[in-house]
Amino acid sequence: MVGTVLATPAAAAPADPLQALAARLESAHGVHYETVQRTDDATYKIYGDLQFGWSRVKANRAIVERVLGPTATQEERHENISETIWVGDDVYHDDDNGGWKLKRDVTAAGLDDPAVHALSVAEIGALLKSAKKKSAGGVLDGVSTTVYEGRIRGKTRVTDWKVWIGGDGLIRRVTSDTANKDGKDRTVRDTHLSEWGKQVWIYAPDQRFVTSTS
Repeated sequence: MVGTVLATPAAAAPADPLQALAARLESAHGVHYETVQRTDDATYKIYGDLQFGWSRVKANRAIVERVLGPTATQEERHENISETIWVGDDVYHDDDNGGWKLKRDVTAAGLDDPAVHALSVAEIGALLKSAKKKSAGGVLDGVSTTVYEGRIRGKTRVTDWKVWIGGDGLIRRVTSDTANKDGKDRTVRDTHLSEWGKQVWIYAPDQRFVTSTS
């Protein structure tokens, strides 16, 4: 009797990042992020949610916490925590007195990384197309990833970036290392993204509590 040979199915190809992101850009849905930002002078933790709408990031609500040394008091730690809300092209900063300061004409809501833009289909497409290296990125958020690496050269600053894309095509991590061409004024950011597709509603503060506009 001839035995039956069962073919092992081929592994599924990774999802296309552009299609995967486009499918997630639904209104009132979003993603959670956690960032550590280091400069020459300070380290910050930034965490919150992004809300999608009209095929882009529509809003961002973030807690910004300056990392202090182990001897800092609870009062000092509290004084170094602030909240920021981006809605469209407006950004609101809490004024430490229960109100909000509005600043117009700022960078649109997103990951607030001036060097690496990755949360629109056009942006992630251009970024990955410019990658100089691609390799296995390990498991992040329970998903196997591929890491893309590249460099952006500006007039005065240079950025080395990495983006980890899961097998489902979604971004799981973004890092950037930016400095002047002489190596000074360095900023390093490391962002992890999770809970893709979660329901998110972010609104501008009540205008009665907006204490100043600039």
